[in-house]
Amino acid sequence: MRYSEQFMEHIEYAFHAFCKIVLRHEAMNAWRDLKRKEAREISLDYLMSERYFEPSAMDSYFEKQDKPTVFLVLGKEVIRAT
Repeated sequence: MRYSEQFMEHIEYAFHAFCKIVLRHEAMNAWRDLKRKEAREISLDYLMSERYFEPSAMDSYFEKQDKPTVFLVLGKEVIRAT
């Protein structure tokens, strides 16, 4: 089945219009997401100037590993040090 030149041109224009609309809406979504992210995030510089604290984290996992472990093997004590 052969389509006329005018119909093929109409299909091409309709496809271009569709692509432009999709890209425009994606740009608006990306802009909205960036604005939402910007509104929810707080700058680390602002936090540091507002209240002084040392940015650090402490974990007790490594403290437990630093202590020697004692095992009994065939009635004798074996000390495992890290």
